[in-house]
Amino acid sequence: MTDLVEQDWVPACARSEISDGDKLEVELPNGDFVLLLGVNGKVIAVCGDCPHQDTPLAEGSLIGSVLTCPVHFWQWDVESGEMLGPAELPLTRYAVREDAGQVFIRPHPVA
Repeated sequence: MTDLVEQDWVPACARSEISDGDKLEVELPNGDFVLLLGVNGKVIAVCGDCPHQDTPLAEGSLIGSVLTCPVHFWQWDVESGEMLGPAELPLTRYAVREDAGQVFIRPHPVA
């Protein structure tokens, strides 16, 4: 990676902090909150708030790869990004990489 690309990744946490089924909310340098999720042996990063009414998704449930908003029960498959059930808005996702036991997030949403 070039230095420019390296600088685009933000350290989020130690990889050991997230196992399958875990949720960990972290704050990016720009003040946005991202929710890290342990799913099928990997870490997935999504926006920290529901796109519907900004409810903290850390308070919702994660069963397998399905994340459910705690208020209106909107659901997303966080691996595919697919909206499930009553969800009407997509969930913003972020690129994640692991290196030397650390988890890094690219602070720009994935298109």
